[in-house]
Amino acid sequence: MPISLASLSVKAPLGAAAAGRPGSCRATKAPLLPPARPGMDESSQTRATASRLPAGCAEIPPTQCPGTSFSVSVFQHMGDRKTQEDRFIVVPKLDPESPVQCAFFGVFDGTVGDFASENVKDLVVPQLVASANWQAARKAAAAGRPAEEQDNLLENAFRDMYRQADDALLARCAKYTQHYATCTSVTLLVVGDTLVFGHLGDSRIIVAKEDESGNRGQLIGEQMTEDHKPDLENERRRIEQCGGMVERLQNHSNKPFIRGGDFMMRKALGEQPMQLQYSRAFGAKDLKIFGLSNVPDVKIIRMGASPYRHVRFIILASDGLWDVLSSQQAAMIAQHAVEDGQSPAETLVRHALHEQARVKARADNITAVCIQFN
Repeated sequence: MPISLASLSVKAPLGAAAAGRPGSCRATKAPLLPPARPGMDESSQTRATASRLPAGCAEIPPTQCPGTSFSVSVFQHMGDRKTQEDRFIVVPKLDPESPVQCAFFGVFDGTVGDFASENVKDLVVPQLVASANWQAARKAAAAGRPAEEQDNLLENAFRDMYRQADDALLARCAKYTQHYATCTSVTLLVVGDTLVFGHLGDSRIIVAKEDESGNRGQLIGEQMTEDHKPDLENERRRIEQCGGMVERLQNHSNKPFIRGGDFMMRKALGEQPMQLQYSRAFGAKDLKIFGLSNVPDVKIIRMGASPYRHVRFIILASDGLWDVLSSQQAAMIAQHAVEDGQSPAETLVRHALHEQARVKARADNITAVCIQFN
């Protein structure tokens, strides 16, 4: 039965804030979940909840999730952008009937507005739990099937989730003529001691774990995802095989972009072709036929087994954080924040904003979700 979002003991996920004033940030606790009405499904509750969150900045203070081994904090800031295009989702109890903890987390960084990120945050969980592979994974776990079999089913369920969510998003984009809407994604599924990571684009997930070489208490930040950049060999090959191209743009610090076909010729013919700094994403219909992929990288690890015997934090964040902080810096900042009684997510975001200002970089939207294991 859904209860207060402040305690996070809910079956429906939390959504992120809508757009607000540039640079605005109000530290606010998540509101109470609207009372469930007859016939109101979980995705409807999610949208109702998200609509009540404040503009510009959303916060979930460090909160222990009842019946789990973790607490979670969330913080986001618009930076100096005009709109907040990031969204996040936190589902502390994805499967209330499971005998082990089962939770889901995600961060979605929108491009060309927030249409894609706003929709994807509502699409991913329903698509996951509707997957035949997810249902098979639940049955395999209940029957005590081998770990390898369960892992294969979970990986396939994640791939189903991404594919089906992208199909649903593209249908909505067509309906509302949002053909350029796109977003990156990082997602985490916690099932007992099993961690399933999935991602598209250049948002990242890191694990902060204790050093097993004898320096107990010293945290090591390890990146679980690899940015999907167009100039990576495998990415470039796929793009070029699909008729796309990869160009480094001088007016964007010589960064590589995926472009659809003969970009300049298409512009000369009056088209408005897309270009993106990442090579896998939700949405972006214009680039899908030119090699932009919706196939996620999926990685599975187990806590309690070397080298992840002592996982302390998992951090999901949009690229605004990782553009200025390394995995190791993020791990140490989160650790020190907890030691000082502060929110690790908020501390991470504020460190990133400070660093963006120091190097005189334009302050991007930043969202951080920090899961702390007891």
